[in-house]
Amino acid sequence: MKIKLTLLIAFPLLISACAAPATPPPAANVIPTSETLPTPEVTEPPVKVELSPTTESMPGVTMITYTDDFAGFSLDYPANWFLEASALAHAQESIGYNISVASWDILHPPTPSGKDLNTLPPGATKIDVAVMKQSMTLEEAIAQQSQIENASPILARKDVTLAGGLPAVILDMEGFAGLTRTLITILNGNVIYVSAYGNLEPFEAIALSLRAK
Repeated sequence: MKIKLTLLIAFPLLISACAAPATPPPAANVIPTSETLPTPEVTEPPVKVELSPTTESMPGVTMITYTDDFAGFSLDYPANWFLEASALAHAQESIGYNISVASWDILHPPTPSGKDLNTLPPGATKIDVAVMKQSMTLEEAIAQQSQIENASPILARKDVTLAGGLPAVILDMEGFAGLTRTLITILNGNVIYVSAYGNLEPFEAIALSLRAK
């Protein structure tokens, strides 16, 4: 199923991110030299990930926990997926930011078969986790979601409770970008959106793992 990677929530409409793999590329070969080489400058903050127990909804799948120190939450995703978190380099001073996890290498995606470059590989899943530094209630965030210009109507709503009794809602929307499933919750004064595109089967196992760190 092809689907444009256009975000249908208030904050992600303002943000786009380049794809990057979950694991860093192999280090270059060391060249013997008598000169003192300069220490490379760190351009991105370290990303916290750790192994997490297998979830009941994804049996046999090893999970990794991503921890966001800026917004104060953790989220599990499959260990063989790829994480893109370059926006964390400016997260502290930004009004909002997002990270992405995907079931394929989003740094080296396959060549699209059609003219549309913003498509997912068949059967693939991409999940964007967006943080908006805006004080509002959950119902206000939902109302804002439904009022976005050019956004499609909300097709379905399901109220859920995350770990620690954190209230959240899952919304289904469908428009020119295809079916999108989004979890919205409020944590530490931030609005957090977890939006899935493509194959939505892994969505709940990942989105419902969101919790205060």
